[in-house]
Amino acid sequence: MRTPSIAVGPRGLKPTARWAQCIGLVAALLGASCDPPPLSDNGVIGVFGGQGLGPGEFSYPRAIATAPDGSVFVVDKSARIQRFNAEGRFEISWRTPKKQAGKPIGLTVHPDGRIFVADTHYHRVLIYDRDGQLLGRFGEHGRGDGEFELPTDVAIDAAGFIYVGEYNGNDRITKWSPDLQFVRAIGEEPIDGLRLARPAALDIDDEQTLWVADACNHRVIRFDLEGNVLLTFGGMGREPGRMRYPYDLTVTRQNTIMVCEYENNRLQWFDKQGRSLGVWGTPGRRLGELCAPWGVAVGLDGRIYVVDALNSRIQIVKYEP
Repeated sequence: MRTPSIAVGPRGLKPTARWAQCIGLVAALLGASCDPPPLSDNGVIGVFGGQGLGPGEFSYPRAIATAPDGSVFVVDKSARIQRFNAEGRFEISWRTPKKQAGKPIGLTVHPDGRIFVADTHYHRVLIYDRDGQLLGRFGEHGRGDGEFELPTDVAIDAAGFIYVGEYNGNDRITKWSPDLQFVRAIGEEPIDGLRLARPAALDIDDEQTLWVADACNHRVIRFDLEGNVLLTFGGMGREPGRMRYPYDLTVTRQNTIMVCEYENNRLQWFDKQGRSLGVWGTPGRRLGELCAPWGVAVGLDGRIYVVDALNSRIQIVKYEP
């Protein structure tokens, strides 16, 4: 972006400290509003990560979430959660209490800044502060009310109610009160003849409806918050409007539904009637290409963060369909 010129006083006039401070503030604001030049022809403006277990590296990253302050949280297959700033600079990391049975596959940031982790193979949800201090947990193994079977993801509505996806037999969403009490199960009956099959990702839009990536049925389902089905769309395929293993989704600022397709190696956007608006990404290892993407999140400035799992990196994208 071209920086506008700023008029100064008569020749030889030295700026006051206050005036210099204002100039510095304007320059900072202008700089903060500018994106770096694209690194690829399809809008990649940044990338971070790399294979490894060191700070800022990943061992098969699997979920991502952004916070109200712009922070980015990523969990990988080493059961490690890392926090980055919006540009991808590493800040802090921690590990979940147990990992021998398996690792978390879902992350969500509460509007108040708490981090909700779907601790999948321990059949519970862990709650942390932004620095990794464990604040609480809920759920236990089972198929009854208040129990989980392999939780996948968490969503939170405007009233503070919490929604958790499950698979491996339960294949449902459970609703919890803000004080972590079980309320009801959603999606236990067949929908268009099919039961949920690994509801891998959840998000709630401004209309307070729940969007679910029904991964193994290759479709997206929209519910109201009482569990009534409002819409289904998708189906297995590669053409626009179809999908293969949607492992994540998020509602964008434009009120479109952005779906991360694990096996199609792409993102796909839909309107709220289920019409495909466009796709981004192709299989590969270069920038702007994806290999088994697991997750996607949108930052405060509209940047898209894509979990490029088998490339051990996060790509930052500026793109609108």
